[in-house]
Amino acid sequence: MANYYGKSRTNYFTVTDVEKFADIMKHLSGEGEVAFYEHKTDKGKYMFYCECNLIGYTADPDEDDSCDEAHDKMIEELQKILPDGEAIILTEAGSEKIKFISCTATIITNSKIKYVSLDGIALATAREMLQNPDYTTVMDN
Repeated sequence: MANYYGKSRTNYFTVTDVEKFADIMKHLSGEGEVAFYEHKTDKGKYMFYCECNLIGYTADPDEDDSCDEAHDKMIEELQKILPDGEAIILTEAGSEKIKFISCTATIITNSKIKYVSLDGIALATAREMLQNPDYTTVMDN
């Protein structure tokens, strides 16, 4: 069985509470380093990234949170510090040898969450180009 190798990164965004944001970043875990930065010239805008698979928010490092729970908790905590009119776009890309390549984006606002998959967008585009709403294909395995 092959291993999944991923990377994650956000756009630059503003927050309502910088101290709370820094605290959230301390609780994010991944299979690699999770770090955040302030934009060099646009002060007050921040981003974060993970060199490997991003797990999410873990209140207690000794807890055995599931990945889904940790990911949901991360989104919940980030929503609390987003001002109106701001969005975090978390892009995650990875692969498992030749089995699949995955590219997704999670768009987070203070009131909504939306998940977007490149596979889904590509399939919808192919259906439109072919003028065949029933077109299907295998893109993994």
